[in-house]
Amino acid sequence: MSIKVSFAVPVYNVSDYIEDCVRSLYEQTLDSIEIVFVDDCTPDDSMDIALRVLEEYPHRKSQVKVIRHQQNQGIAVTKREALLGASGEYVIIVDSDDYVDRRMAELMYGKAIETGAEMVVCDYYWEKGGRQYRRTLVPDGVIGNGDNVRRDMLNKRVPPLHVMKLVSRDIYDREGVVWPRYSYGEDTIFNNVTAYYANRIAHVAEPLYYYRYNSLSISHKKLDESLVLKYYHEFGTNIADGWQFLERMGVGGEYKRGEMINKLMVKNRLLSMVGKRKYRKMWWNTYPEINKVILFGNEYYKPTYREWVWVAAIMLGIYPRYKERLWSRRFLPSREWI
Repeated sequence: MSIKVSFAVPVYNVSDYIEDCVRSLYEQTLDSIEIVFVDDCTPDDSMDIALRVLEEYPHRKSQVKVIRHQQNQGIAVTKREALLGASGEYVIIVDSDDYVDRRMAELMYGKAIETGAEMVVCDYYWEKGGRQYRRTLVPDGVIGNGDNVRRDMLNKRVPPLHVMKLVSRDIYDREGVVWPRYSYGEDTIFNNVTAYYANRIAHVAEPLYYYRYNSLSISHKKLDESLVLKYYHEFGTNIADGWQFLERMGVGGEYKRGEMINKLMVKNRLLSMVGKRKYRKMWWNTYPEINKVILFGNEYYKPTYREWVWVAAIMLGIYPRYKERLWSRRFLPSREWI
């Protein structure tokens, strides 16, 4: 029997979370699934937990594949191997510190077959501090050819998350596919590639993914100066590669807002250090062509009063020293600044 849905699961240092993750996968209501774990040389017992729990689900044993690294490769390489190692008609990336609804594969695959979609997006819960917040990547609930979903994804009106999406497996084999070189900001490349190649995008207006806030993840942990600069370089390289992909495909000019937001996001990897003059200057000189846009706007982007306050704080060198004071209801920046 052919595999309908593969779950691709990178594993690294998630022993506190992985049991919830794997149980939610082993208990899927769709029988024809595959679960591909890529052990990125995890230093803890995450994989031991995943395989121990598997003993409680003997009917899933033949559907589990484990790829092991001899040394840590990072999330970008690990995701690529998980996707290329999948055999299903469709594939879903699941971060191993998250978990999913047990009906996820059944409902999303059913929507793909019903609509002929090459990508299906579901709603999700964001979990932090013991609370859940329902969110969606498709605010207008569009179903059909997915033009509005694609436009919002590539114009950065929704987060460029690679999880909570069921994607046709053959997209990753197409000529011209670009893979992220670095782990920081790798989601942007996956987002650009899948949004571009998916001719039809459908939406399941039900939260089927539980996205956990993990303070130890690469995007949330506090960084020292050397790591800030490392991730600034990695993020900038991935952003540039993802945008060059769209330009090679001849559609870069259709998503100018997304290009500008990407550049702003690269600049703002330096925000934690702009209290120092040299990094303030570095922030200003990173994509200097958008500095005027940040201050005065253009046809794609209109800065708010709050954002002007943030720019002034950066240029005066009082950010991040007065970050908490600026981080108030009155001066809270738009989401693109975060």
